[in-house]
Parts: sequence; structure tokens; C-alpha cells
Amino acid sequence: MPTPDKTAPMVKLAIRNYDSLWPLAMGDVRAEGVDLRIERSANALDRALKDPAVDGGEISFARHIQRLANGEKSRWIEIPAYVMRGFTQRCIYVRRDSKLVDAADLAGKRIGTNEWPASGNTWTRAMIRERGVALDTIRWTVGKVSVNYKLPPNDDLPSGVAFQSPDRTLLDMLLEGDLDAIMAPWPPDGFHDPGSGVRRLYVDFRAAERAYWQRTHVYPVRHIVGIRRDLVERHPWIVRGVYDALDASRHAATKAQREMPEAPPWSMAEWEETVDLMGEDFQPYGTGPSNRPMIAALCDELLAQGFLRRAVDPDRVFAEWEELMDREGVVHG
Repeated sequence: MPTPDKTAPMVKLAIRNYDSLWPLAMGDVRAEGVDLRIERSANALDRALKDPAVDGGEISFARHIQRLANGEKSRWIEIPAYVMRGFTQRCIYVRRDSKLVDAADLAGKRIGTNEWPASGNTWTRAMIRERGVALDTIRWTVGKVSVNYKLPPNDDLPSGVAFQSPDRTLLDMLLEGDLDAIMAPWPPDGFHDPGSGVRRLYVDFRAAERAYWQRTHVYPVRHIVGIRRDLVERHPWIVRGVYDALDASRHAATKAQREMPEAPPWSMAEWEETVDLMGEDFQPYGTGPSNRPMIAALCDELLAQGFLRRAVDPDRVFAEWEELMDREGVVHG
């Protein structure tokens, strides 16, 4: 930690407007030894990558592992604060009149997606593989999902995956019969409108996701947090300060959510059922036993899906963070 004569360095992070951040935003939780500023931003990933006014923020978990496998020295020190995680059975959309009802039905079909290497889409493809479908039996298209979706990044695509011109959205292709499904992290435009022509593949996605958890005990992580390496090299103690503050904020938000049954009215029942199924602390941060199977599963999937040149040891995914935390005598949780 800093000596008393040192001013706490400012660390400004761009992260989306997650519930887990409100205790930090309201000042109920404060970082020790760090002047931590959270800029809650809808385009947090782009800002963390490109905006020199911030010191890091929300970054892709899958792309972090890919850099590690390629031997690249990251611009960030990545920390296992899992600001975005979620099951992905909810992330496949079909026409309302479609006969498709399960990922096992997708063999040989035409699927459009918003981004190929994205963590969420990697997990969704993992879920499709887990249902027994070989990914190379699917005809894949990468493009803009709908008008209010951003354009896909210009990633290198594997054989069998094609870019769609931005003058036609994947939603249009789905509704006009040129795609059988869309795989994307959020619903396409108009999904919630009365009379929408689109539904989820899994109408009861909650049941499908609970069943997936019971089979795999993996709660997928999509985004983690990164802090600029040059800043950490000057002030190494900030890693502990940022991580502890984010984790404390998560705990405080979880406690408050569980105690607010009025919004929505049956949220208390949902919390109690989730705890019964997944345990009291069902979305922990860190690299401890509750998260290692998830980290290993993503490493395995990235290798199986052709993103990695070599296997990555799950114990090395957050090695730099662990080394910095060890200097402070911290248990990794």
C-alpha cells in the first residue's frame, strides 16, 4: 500500500452501467489507496481500448486469453472482476413460426452473429457444441444484427464464416428467410414489441439455463476488468485497491438487491431459487475453486473453436494479478 506521504493515484475505469457498481457510484464503497473513478458507459469496451482519458475498464475475457496464448504482452493488467457474466441459452433468436426449439436442432442451419471472437458468442457456440452439434455443419454469417446494433469489428474469420454487407441487417435476413437464427448478446430491434416476428430459440430459457448449470456447473464470464500496465508499474498497490473495491461493491449490491422484493415483485423468490441451485455467493470474483472450472472451460473452448495456437493453463490466466495480490498477502477468493 502507499506510504502516508503519497497521494492516492487516480484510476478512471470505463464500465457499463451494471447494478454491481452502484455502491461505488453512490460512495457507499470506497477504494483503499486509490482515487477510483468509475465512468459508467454504454460503449465501455471501446473506451477501454481507445480512449486515452481512461485508465482501462471493461475488456473481453476471450480476447485476453487469446493474447495470452499468442505470447502478447497486454497493455493491461487483467483482474478477475467479472463485471459481465451470464448464461447464453437466451442469446439465440429465431422467427416466431420457426420449428427450431433447441440448440440440438441447429446442425446444418444458417446462423448470423454480431461478432465472431466475442466471449459471449464463444460461450454460445460452446453451448451448441455441448448439445452435440458440430460448428462446421452450420453456415455462419457475421454482420450488423439490426439498426441499433453497432457494426461488427473487422476480425479475421475462419473458413466457412462470411461477412454480410452492412446494407442488410441480420434481422432482415432472418425475417426474409435467408437465415434460420441469430446469435447475439442482446435481442434485435423490436424483439419486445407486440407482434414481433422473432422469439428466442429457447422460449423457457430460464429452464434451459438452469439445466445447463446442473450439467456443467459453469456460469459463463464475458467481460473482466483491465488496468493500464504503465499505471500499475508506477503504482502496483492499485491492483489490490481496485479489485477489493469492485468486489465489495458487488457484495453490497447483491445484499441490497436481495432485500428489495418490490422490483420486480417476485425477485425475492428468484433470488432464493438461485441460491438454492447455485449457492449463496453464486457470482464470485477471483480465481478460487468456484471459478476455476469456468476459466478452464473457456480456455478449452477457445482451443476447440480454433482461436488459440496452443492450450492455455487456466492457472496462468490471471497470473500477473495473483503475483501482485500476493505482495499484499491477499487470498485470491
